[in-house]
Formats: sequence, C-alpha cells, structure tokens
Amino acid sequence: MAHAQVTAEPRVAVPPCPRPARAGVGAVALGALAPASALALDPRGWHPFGPVKWLAVVLLGGLGAALVAGPGCHRLPPPLRRASALLVAWLAVAALVGEDPWFAWVGTPERRFGWVTWALCLALLHAGAALIRPRPVVAGVLVAGVGLGGLATVEALGWEPEVFAVADRLSASLGSPAYLGALAVLLLPAAAGAALDRELPVRLRIAGRLATPLLAVALVGSGARAAWLGLAVASATAAGCHRDRLRADPTRTAAGTALALAALALVALLTPVGPRLASLLDDAAPGGRGRLDEWRVAAATASDHLLTGVGPEGYRIAFHEGVDPAYEREHGRDEQPDRAHSAPLDVLLVGGVPALALWAAALLLAGRHVVAAVRTGPSWRAGIALGLVAHAAGQLALFPLAETEPLAWLLAGLVVGHAPSSTDPARPRPVPRWLRALGVAATGVLAAGALAGVVADRQAARAAAALDRGDGHAAAVAAEQALDLRPDWPRLALLGATAAVADDQGIHEALRHVRAGLGWSPGDPILRRAEVALLVDRALATGAPVHRAEARAAAEALLVADPLDSRTRAQLARLEGTER
Repeated sequence: MAHAQVTAEPRVAVPPCPRPARAGVGAVALGALAPASALALDPRGWHPFGPVKWLAVVLLGGLGAALVAGPGCHRLPPPLRRASALLVAWLAVAALVGEDPWFAWVGTPERRFGWVTWALCLALLHAGAALIRPRPVVAGVLVAGVGLGGLATVEALGWEPEVFAVADRLSASLGSPAYLGALAVLLLPAAAGAALDRELPVRLRIAGRLATPLLAVALVGSGARAAWLGLAVASATAAGCHRDRLRADPTRTAAGTALALAALALVALLTPVGPRLASLLDDAAPGGRGRLDEWRVAAATASDHLLTGVGPEGYRIAFHEGVDPAYEREHGRDEQPDRAHSAPLDVLLVGGVPALALWAAALLLAGRHVVAAVRTGPSWRAGIALGLVAHAAGQLALFPLAETEPLAWLLAGLVVGHAPSSTDPARPRPVPRWLRALGVAATGVLAAGALAGVVADRQAARAAAALDRGDGHAAAVAAEQALDLRPDWPRLALLGATAAVADDQGIHEALRHVRAGLGWSPGDPILRRAEVALLVDRALATGAPVHRAEARAAAEALLVADPLDSRTRAQLARLEGTER
C-alpha cells in the first residue's frame, strides 16, 4: 500500500543507490530542521529570533543535505534538476555584479537570504528527494506543528513572555506575525494530512491531531493575510483535485460547503480576520493599499536591472532608484525596505528576468508532482503537498524567508522524490564524493560564522542593556566585543557608534565604527545616513569650516544618488540653518 512509505520501504521505483550508515544521521538532522526553524530562539540575544535560527538551519540543513544527498542519488526529474541548478548558478552571477559585494553572498543579519541560502535550498531539494525513508522529516514537521501551534495558542490565551511581545498580533517563536503565518500555513495541511492517514504510526497520527487545531489558532491569530491567501488557494486546489469525489455526493458536499462558510463567517466576526481583511482598503494601515506603493517602487527599480537584477540583498541599496515623490511623501524613510513583499518581484530584483524565468520554471516543474501528490498520494504526502501549494501562493504577497524557504525546498524534494514518475531505476546517478566533502566543509565554515553571530548578538544585548541604564563605558566594551566577532554586521556598527558617544569617546570614534561598517557594505543606506548625521553633529559641535565642508559634501553626495531622501535633506537643513 502507498501509505506504508513512512513505516516501511517505499513502494516506488527507487534507484538502487548505496545507503551508507551516515545517511541515517543525515535523515535525523533533516528531521530536526522543521522544529529548529519553528522553535529555536535565544532569550539572551539582542535579536532573539534571528541568529540562533540561522545557526540551526545552517548546521542541520547543511549537514543533513551533505550526508543524505551526497552519498545518495539524483532522484529529481532532470528538467527540475537543471532549472533549480541554473537558478542558483545565475544568482551567483548576480551576486558577482550585484550592489553589495559581501552580503550578496552571506546575507544580511536581518534577512539572511544571500546566495548561500539559495544554495542551501538547492541542496535541501536534492536531499529531500534522496531520502529513502521520509519518517524523520514527517515526524519533525509534526513536532514543529505541535510546538509552534502550542506556543501561539498559549500566547493567544494571555501568556506572553517578554521575548514574544513584538506586535499586537500573535508571533510566537518567529518574532513576526507574518513569519508565524508563513510557517503555520506550510505546516497546517501537513499536520491535517498526517492526522487523517490511518496507515501512519499511532503517535504520528496523534501528533497530527494535536498540531492541526493549534496551528489553526496560530494562523488565524497571526493576522497574516498572505498566509490566508495561501490557505484559500490550497483549499481550492484540494477541491479541484478531488472534484469527482465531491460531485459523487452533492448533498454532502453542499452541506460541508455551507458549514465551512458559516465557520469562516464566525471566525471573521470573533477573531482578527475581519479587521485585518478590512484594513486592506486603508491607505494608512501596514500592508493595506500602501503595499501597492511598495510593488510600484520595486517594479520601477527592477526595470533598470532586467538582466542580472541588483543581486541578493541588493534591493535595500538600489531601492531609491524606484522611489517617486508620491511614495516619499506618503511613507518617507523611517524604515528602509529591503524586499519587495512579493516573491516574483523579489526574485526579479535579485537576479533579473533570467532568475525569474528559472524560478518560475522550477516552481511549475515541481508543482506538477505536488498537485499529483494531492490527487493520488497518501494523506501524509498530500498534506505536505497542500502545504507547499499554500506556501507558494502566500509568497505572492510576501517574500522568501530564511525561516521557511529551506524547509519548503526540503519538503518539495520529499514530495517530488517519492512520486513514482520521478525516478529512473535504470540510470542511477550517484552524487560525486567531492561534492559531499565540499558540503560538509561549507557547513562547518558557515556554522562557525553563525555561532559567532549568536555570541555577538548576546554581547550586543549586553551593550543595549547598558545603554538603557546609562552605563556608556560598559556599553562600549560590550559593543566592541560584539564587533570583534562579527565586524561585518551594520547594526553592530551602529550600536558601537551609539555606545562610543555614550562613553564620551567622541564623534570621531563613532564615525570610525560607522565607516568600518561601510567598509563591508559601501552602499548600505542606513550606514551612509548615519555617517552624514554624525558629520553634521560634529560640524555643529565644533563650528570648524573644514567640518562643515565635509558634512555638506557627504550630504550632497548622498542626495545626488538619492535626491528624494527626506532624512538626508533634513540633516542638510540642520547644517545650513546654523550657517545662516
């Protein structure tokens, strides 16, 4: 029976590839990826949700992919294998010529979606397809669902530790309501599918039954409209794939539809769903009609970089190219956009038209097998497939996340690799040994950098706490220790500058920190504005003509590149006001 794939050897035509003992360790690591992506956090960190999650994703995902896909076989259909590989290869070209020479490869500490993350996603796609037994990954998805849904539910009931208090909507261990919705909608259908699969072990079915209502609370309470869109598309896909069964019993179908609509109406009245949907028409609401402004700016920026885009993590630098006076009046620069809030636009910005075409091709090629799994697969696999449909649809109004995208690519590989039509037992294609060694080595290097980031983030938390209590010296010492570990992080450069001023080290020392950060990312707009602000502060403090000239030159240079930048104009006005 097809359902027995999770408890016994799968009955698909799996190529006769070797299965070394290390592949079992890799499968366990891949099984831990979902719980780590969902639950890892560091309450002692300055940014509790980001650095430690990245460490877990790199370590578990990289090691698991190297141990599973390395000694395994190519079990992806050749068109999908080529499209996904070409996408990552083209993004390497985009990184080479992109706007940011360093973060295009490793990712910023806020977003963590440089070329390395795209390469990790590709490795996980292959690893998911190479898995002989999917049980560890299925179990990991259910553990993540119970844990994440449970945290969101107790948060909804009023228990909210300080580390969770980041918004007026549920965020649980993701640090963002939108991120919570994105991961919940990926996990929810998988949990429901496992709950309905009578061939699964009892403990997995029980986990699915626990996770399903808890994840529903998380999804509704997150207020994530992109995730709700994804769930609606997944529901429509499930109905379309099983339309013959629905037509066979029209009375039952009609009753079920009426019950579902009544439940949706009740949810809209009693939960944040109604107000969040109504706010779509509010110009002032985040993500309302203002989202159209973001898409307009992103499209305008992308139109000037159609061949190679602006490179991974380059949009924050090139963003000003698409800004028009209407956007500047309405939104200003209090926040610096670094993504387009739509996956197609985001991919277009990252790698131009070739990247968008390859990404869409990979999505469609994988989608054939995903939809087939919804139609014919066992319930556990159909649930995972519907989660992928919801994920892809939700990305139309969101963007690729380092918290969810690696897991989604792993699950896509699992679904595609276990489809009978995706294997070719006559021509197994083992992955070269050198590639496994390279993957292990790369994982070690990246994990070391990620671990340094976790420790640096804790030092930054100490610096921020010292600033809050007015201890400038302690703040400066802790900030320097953080910068020793991750000198490339812009937010640490800004923290070091603030601490230097608080410690009475002077503006010169603060400028040193900011300019050191610009050495890693010369075009970073936040650092460049901080440099101008410090130069203006120094000019106002000293009154020296040379300092005034330097401040004016820096501000005017920034305005030449970005003439609508209202914050830089305000700094220039401060300087000119004293000169009059």
